[in-house]
Amino acid sequence: MPTELLLMPVGAGKTAFALDALLDTLHPQPFARVWALLPNARQEDAFRQRLVEHPDARQVYFNVEFFSFYTLYAHLLQMAAQPQKEIDTTARYRLLRHILARLQREDRLRVYSGIAHTQGFIEIVADLIYELKQNLIRPDDFAAAAQTDKDRDLALIYSHYQETLQTHKLVDREGEGWLALVALDANPKLAADVALLLVDGYDQFNPLQARLLAQLSTRIPRTLVTLPTVPGRQETVGRRFARALERIQAAHDEQNAPLNVQNIQPGYTQDRHPAINDLLERAFRPDAPARPSDGCLTLIEAPDPAAEVGALLRRVKRLLLVEGCPPDDIMIAVRDWTLYGRHLAEQARTYDLPVALHYGESLADNPAIIALINLLELHAYDFRRRDLIDVLRSPYFRIHGLRSDQVDTLERISQAHRVTGGRQMWLEAVDAAAVLPAGDGENEPPMLEADAANTLSAALKALFDAITPPQQATIGEFIVWLEHLIGPDTAADPDDNAPDAPPDGTFHMLACVRSGSPDLVSRDLTALHELKHILRSLLKAQFLAQALENTQRQEWATFYNDLKIAIGKAAVNRSPNRTGRVLVTTIENARGLPHRHLLIPGLSESIFPAPTPEDPLYLDSERRAWTQAGIHLQTGAERTGDEGLFYELIGLARQTLTLSRPTVKDGAPWPESHLWRAVKTVFDDADAIIFQNRIGLGAVVPATEAASTAEAALAVADGLNTAQPDAEVIELYNWLAARHNSHWARIRAGRAIELSRMSRQPHDRYSGRLRASRLIEWVADELGSRRVWSASQFNDFGMCGFRFFAKRLLKLEALEEPEEGLDVLQIGLVNHDILEKTYKRLRHITISLEHAELAVQTLREVAAEALREAPARFGFRASALWEQEKAVLLRRLEALVRLDFSDDSPIAQKFGSDLPRRPYALEKPFAPEGSDAITLTIGGEELRVRGFIDRIDRIGDRAVIVDYKSNSGSIPVREMAHGRNFQMMLYLLAAAHMLQADPDPDRPLAVVGGLFWHINSRTASGAVERERAEDEAAIRSAEEHLRRYLRRARAGNFAVHPNKPGAACAHYCDYSQFCRVAVTNRAKREAAP
Repeated sequence: MPTELLLMPVGAGKTAFALDALLDTLHPQPFARVWALLPNARQEDAFRQRLVEHPDARQVYFNVEFFSFYTLYAHLLQMAAQPQKEIDTTARYRLLRHILARLQREDRLRVYSGIAHTQGFIEIVADLIYELKQNLIRPDDFAAAAQTDKDRDLALIYSHYQETLQTHKLVDREGEGWLALVALDANPKLAADVALLLVDGYDQFNPLQARLLAQLSTRIPRTLVTLPTVPGRQETVGRRFARALERIQAAHDEQNAPLNVQNIQPGYTQDRHPAINDLLERAFRPDAPARPSDGCLTLIEAPDPAAEVGALLRRVKRLLLVEGCPPDDIMIAVRDWTLYGRHLAEQARTYDLPVALHYGESLADNPAIIALINLLELHAYDFRRRDLIDVLRSPYFRIHGLRSDQVDTLERISQAHRVTGGRQMWLEAVDAAAVLPAGDGENEPPMLEADAANTLSAALKALFDAITPPQQATIGEFIVWLEHLIGPDTAADPDDNAPDAPPDGTFHMLACVRSGSPDLVSRDLTALHELKHILRSLLKAQFLAQALENTQRQEWATFYNDLKIAIGKAAVNRSPNRTGRVLVTTIENARGLPHRHLLIPGLSESIFPAPTPEDPLYLDSERRAWTQAGIHLQTGAERTGDEGLFYELIGLARQTLTLSRPTVKDGAPWPESHLWRAVKTVFDDADAIIFQNRIGLGAVVPATEAASTAEAALAVADGLNTAQPDAEVIELYNWLAARHNSHWARIRAGRAIELSRMSRQPHDRYSGRLRASRLIEWVADELGSRRVWSASQFNDFGMCGFRFFAKRLLKLEALEEPEEGLDVLQIGLVNHDILEKTYKRLRHITISLEHAELAVQTLREVAAEALREAPARFGFRASALWEQEKAVLLRRLEALVRLDFSDDSPIAQKFGSDLPRRPYALEKPFAPEGSDAITLTIGGEELRVRGFIDRIDRIGDRAVIVDYKSNSGSIPVREMAHGRNFQMMLYLLAAAHMLQADPDPDRPLAVVGGLFWHINSRTASGAVERERAEDEAAIRSAEEHLRRYLRRARAGNFAVHPNKPGAACAHYCDYSQFCRVAVTNRAKREAAP
């Protein structure tokens, strides 16, 4: 009998016709064999469900079998007693990699030799081979038509690929179709016992599929193929379906198989909203009259895909909760899964919606898999500090010999000894922690006792060994090694009481996963199950590798690369069954699945329709040339058909259709697609619908639309800011206060705190003022007479009282990642060390031009030894640039010394050059030996202070202070006068105290001043001469500022009040996120102590 090809408009009941044909066949012959060919499992499930729900259906059917084309290929070969070994994607890529490597070695590739080894090229060639096979183009035919070196390269690859498959008796999925055609030709009785072949849900066929259907139709009594059509518009919106019809007709002509094409008018559309029927009739017709949507249409515009998905899912939640729609009646069809898939998964969880994701979530995004990948990559990056600490703290691993307190200790060691990474560096740091003092003082004990260091070092060595893979092994050995790292799942069998695996490198990952919350356990176990599936696939590829490469062993890098590629392509779907769930799928997989409510996002340019993908191998002009040569390769325009897909898709909506689109891309308007415009032109109320559902940038979800607690709270907070809140806001507020009172209370408290910060009211406990008497008493005691102060502490006060509080009283420090080389502090230490030792050798000569060369030569001798010892002495790791850094440091110091020993010295120019100048004291401590501090009267208050003065020069009977600065930023005297920098004030007072206490009769009689000398720029700043009235007034002003700061601090007043001109804050401050200075009103009234 001829093939019956039913052409029907989209959504007009093609599947219903197919069901009727099935029942007509089974009614007289209950045990007749029926094959139903459907595109995917979703359509198979839907077909089964409709069959069960059909009014004429029986409870049980026998001999009704469901296939896709690929499963049908395999089934036909099984029937012909010719089962095949099909290679999966992983093995196929490995096969192509082997072939390309061999051709590359033999220098047989003219064009692609340079990229033949890359994974991207392998995948591109794999896709081309599938396209050629789908078009029934054999390697010899392709090679015979080749015209260019590029063509010949690809033909050579294709030919070797097919020869290798045949040599090893393997097939790929398209090649299985070729063999099915051969089996049908060889055996006229094959599939002859099938009474009915139903082909439903397809809108396209490749030549291989079309020929198979034609061959089957010659032996199966009845073959029924359904195909959508758009009458009268076959060259426009119906072009996609017209090409499928042409292909079926051509295949039947080639096989001399009769074909009966029947155009069926709509007869099954009474359950679809009339406005949607009119949309199908009038869409893409420029002269079609507009009509009202009558409630079937929702058009949503949102700034970005995330906001767009939020709006769609809020509509879904309203359908479920307000309108009582079953989840099975709702479908979301997505054109760009990469763009929308993650948003849909995340926001569905946020809104607590039951969804069935077609592709699930990417396996590479699963936290357990991410943790495992981080573990496997530790050795590749030589155990980088941050990466290793993160792995050790991961909740997915339980590591023998490394408790959490030991990991804390290890992190402190890595900070103290500047570990950046490297196995040897880690072990050396642990050893050093048992020997070197923990702090700056020489008498402090080490961070670790010897036994603890030995234990920690042994645990680290075992860890490094366990996670370092073998460089070469078989795939099976790599998999065994990896599964040993993951560890056994002793909880999988409740009757299995076996103890944990011995502590020999197992990380007990499965046991850690099972210790989490139930939802996380399900998520992560599913991901690890998918990983095991990937490992099994890789193991299968080992046998192919053995046959192809005549070796069982391979490099770890090759195995790991294959593993990561497979993980990147895999997905985790914990809800594959859509029963009781909203279906979220792609537009390709949504075809043939009618739903009462259909939602489609992405109706903006470059999303839907998607841009025509560029073929990396052939231009469209080259593809047309191939077609003229008898090798049919579709052009980009022929491969795409988004208009037809969209038209087919909207026909699936039975009651409502919701379309949405993003409006902003990279800060610019995102144009609507012509598909969006095509819908708008059909309905005269489209603009009003868009206006009603438009979401602006930064807009708050209205109270009536809030679908999560967070959205509800934000809607209430926004609504209560108006003078007259809406009734919906009040109602939502009452619900929030009743159901989530503690959450709302925290929001209100936070809002009150922020408003207080932004107001002009005096500072309170949230902006730096302590209120608890107990705390104020503690602070007063901490800052009392027993405290030992320093210049840096005073300067913290000068910058901001809150900074002093956070840094000095709370002892908060920013944890910075150790780096190789010197940081700013260490550069200063090295500079000070070299200058101190140089001037110590020169202290018996005058600082003058005649001794300049001697000074420079002394500096070089000192620097050579000091720079050699600097990394060990100052605790930094010499980088690859250390030699260059040493040269720069020495060059700058030489320039400084030369300037000092010249007439242009800023010290001589400021304090006179008529008298000889000599170094008097270097790195001079405030307090004499045996004492930790001296007592100074500052601002009328006695304070204990400590510190070191870099250098004191003697000019006659006067002393001048020199303080080196490694940075170039100047420190003018006004910084001291305005209470922002107290260093020179303190140094002058301390130096005067030291001279007064010095019993040497030859000591200088007075400290006349001082300056800051910047090494990099060789300029001086902040020069103070005590004989000048304005400089002495600046010192007195600084003392008064400090007295005021101390009085406030002891009263608990650390108000956030930047001290720079214009109430500006420091350029960078580690504590800005604590004080919230960015939102604190700069006009707050000064708070008295």
